Amino acid sequence: MTTHKHELHGDGPEWGSILDGTPLLISIHDADHRIIKANAALKALLRTVRTGIIGRKCCEVMHGTRRPPAYCPHSRALRTGSHQRKEFFEPRLGMRIAVSCHPILGAGGQVVVSIHLAAEAIARPSSNTVLTKNLTDRQKEILKLLCGGQRTKTIAAQLDISPRTVEYHKQRMMKMYSAHSITELIAHVLIENSSLVG
Repeated sequence: MTTHKHELHGDGPEWGSILDGTPLLISIHDADHRIIKANAALKALLRTVRTGIIGRKCCEVMHGTRRPPAYCPHSRALRTGSHQRKEFFEPRLGMRIAVSCHPILGAGGQVVVSIHLAAEAIARPSSNTVLTKNLTDRQKEILKLLCGGQRTKTIAAQLDISPRTVEYHKQRMMKMYSAHSITELIAHVLIENSSLVG
């Protein structure tokens, strides 16, 4: 599915009510590494570094550099077109950050933008029971594919089940974890339970 740039720049109710309401650091970056969208939590964190982050390159506002670091997950996502995850310590912020970068492809298969989900990295439990203890094996399969960017019809075909069954499990999981959208559900899974999405 093609993502149009004008859709990403609009401040609709979905962004304001859900993404601005989460403590997760969420942003959208274009192919030139510029931040074109950022939620309230990220803006608040970076306010101590530099104001007016929209339209600026991530490496400038996050790392204080002109070029992305060698480990930049966005750079890797641009090259591979696949989900990337990285933890790193950022001296300017005095904190270790866990970032999940999800590329969105255009009609020609190129990366148009990527969605970044980040949070301060904390010690995680030794098992994945925090988020998965109440999930069925089928729900775990669906959730893992959702985290990989797969859509309902593709998931249904891969698991040999109906799209309606996929939607049923998605709604059950959203209710279970009080998520208001699939984006919010995935965000919590990616940040809090990296072992699930591998």
